[in-house]
Amino acid sequence: MKKHDRELIKQDVQGEIHQPETPPPFVEPPDAAETLRLLEKVSRMPDIRFEQVQRMRELIAENKLETPERVNGTVRRLMEELGL
Repeated sequence: MKKHDRELIKQDVQGEIHQPETPPPFVEPPDAAETLRLLEKVSRMPDIRFEQVQRMRELIAENKLETPERVNGTVRRLMEELGL
């Protein structure tokens, strides 16, 4: 992700990007309570670690992410989570 894109995401989350005063006619304006609920939920989300995302993309591109050990570990954790 480019630096400019990251800045736009940060600005949008912080509410610095202003939306048009009047939404297009096919879009219903959001309910104020729903907007507050979603903003609260977003504020509790962890920060995106862009370095980690980039590293994972590199591992995928290099075909180094999906090793037998990682697959087995993922399957084991999934089975534990499902109670199998």
